[in-house]
Amino acid sequence: MLEYRKSTKLSFEDACARVPGIISKNGFAVLAEIKTSDILRSKGIDYANLRTYDICNAAYAAKALAFDSRVETIIPCHLVVKGSGDHSEVSVQLPSEMFNSLHKEKTQEMENFLDGIEAKLKGIVDVMANE
Repeated sequence: MLEYRKSTKLSFEDACARVPGIISKNGFAVLAEIKTSDILRSKGIDYANLRTYDICNAAYAAKALAFDSRVETIIPCHLVVKGSGDHSEVSVQLPSEMFNSLHKEKTQEMENFLDGIEAKLKGIVDVMANE
């Protein structure tokens, strides 16, 4: 599975306003906030409200890079908030599929590491969905 997505009763703006605090409480930092739909609209493409957050936990990133420096292309993680009518959807990119594409042979340590990161990322989405 490449992503974990849930709906929230929060409006797009309310969901976006809550992202930094929830990310921080879960040990991550927001490295960048990209107003994706604004960029698309500036190019003449009409799209639902969409904001992409590059998020990172430095300790997780360092460990991932220690497993394989090629993960430079898949970090940081991406959290997305998408407007959907009077509510929004929150999703997060799950790193295991991409990480596993680099490693056909996985160690138990690697599997445990990826499971831990994905549990943390899914937990962030779950918190957002329950707001």
